[in-house]
Amino acid sequence: MSVSAQPGVGPSDPSAETLRAAGAQVARRLDPLLDGTGPWSKSEATEALEHLLECVARVLEGTRSGLEATELVGPSVHLRLIDGLVDAVIAGDVTSDPQAALDVLRALRSVRCTLAGVSSEDLETRMSQPDAFELLVEVAHDLRSPLTSILFLSEALRAGHSGPVNELQRSQLGLIYSAALGLASVSSDIVDLARDARGLIEGDREPYALAEVFQGVEDLLRPMAEEKRIELRVSVEEYEKSYGYPLALGRVLLNLTSNALKFTDQGYVELGVQRRSRQLEFFVRDTGRGISPERQDDLFQPFKKRADQQGQFFSGSGVGLNIARRLVRGMGSELEWETAPDVGTRFWFVLEEPTIQ
Repeated sequence: MSVSAQPGVGPSDPSAETLRAAGAQVARRLDPLLDGTGPWSKSEATEALEHLLECVARVLEGTRSGLEATELVGPSVHLRLIDGLVDAVIAGDVTSDPQAALDVLRALRSVRCTLAGVSSEDLETRMSQPDAFELLVEVAHDLRSPLTSILFLSEALRAGHSGPVNELQRSQLGLIYSAALGLASVSSDIVDLARDARGLIEGDREPYALAEVFQGVEDLLRPMAEEKRIELRVSVEEYEKSYGYPLALGRVLLNLTSNALKFTDQGYVELGVQRRSRQLEFFVRDTGRGISPERQDDLFQPFKKRADQQGQFFSGSGVGLNIARRLVRGMGSELEWETAPDVGTRFWFVLEEPTIQ
């Protein structure tokens, strides 16, 4: 059977057309795709691809949920082929229909889960076991690299590095960037939840330029602020230098500022530092909705009880604040905050380290 045809799916079906186009693209690059998976001939690899496409087509039809173990010709080959099909769909040159792309990606995920010996029931069972958090950390760790790539590419496109973009495209790329940044932040926070407070502080104390730390945070969050039409104010004197942990400091300011942007719908978010003799006070304040009294008791809790008291849910903002507070404590200070309804919220902390002029 040709890779351009799958049984039972009409030629006018957008999802089927997407699958066929992805299959044809993978067929053209079988040799580099399967390099290192074993001594497979071109005909055997083509047969494996045809077999895989048949199974995915049936998943799209709804006539089956995926592959059976007895059907596996070579799991490593099928998994590599699935990765190739996913890459072809995500690249965006096999379809202009986002729903069709999503349908095919879901079908490929279903088949991949079967190949890997994982079902939704298995996952539910695993997440109820004592090692569930370790599984969550593993998944979060694996997500960070692709999310970082999405951030880099979306901002490069948005800045016009690959050619001119119109305002609509710029806005859409801003949404992609903001969504990826949120996911990347949560992924990093989940990984860091597994560390103790001291383990969060990377490297030794060193001199650093405050302006560079602030610039790094601003560069990451400026697209998010522009997309929400929120003014992002950055207040730091360029000549100021300090001595301490610049990576930890940047992470705290990034978490606090991204949270402020998330919960501010109009006005501004300000990130700044002010001198107190030989101390430096860092602060992030916003003109957002403020923190409601019922949320203040568990503000720093990464896992919060559901309203119906049946289990818990994962709180992205609570994780970010939890990590920020632990980092601040690791630097020898305490994270303080104040809030008022419809006025906004201010977080701050004071570092006692000596200042270098």
